[in-house]
Amino acid sequence: MSVFARGLLGRLVTRVYFPDEADANAADPVLASIADPAGRGRLVAVADDNGLRFDIRLQGEQETPFLAI
Repeated sequence: MSVFARGLLGRLVTRVYFPDEADANAADPVLASIADPAGRGRLVAVADDNGLRFDIRLQGEQETPFLAI
């Protein structure tokens, strides 16, 4: 997933993982490359009443992990 926004000098790239694919998520080398377990968790979509939710945070304690590509 790419994020473009006013004020960003370049695009930000991240990935979205699905909560019902635990085996695939565990085997994914990109997800495994994120050292912080909480950071890995922020890349997994969350089930809510309307389906799945994936929040992107550009800064702060709950910042979404972005990939250098």
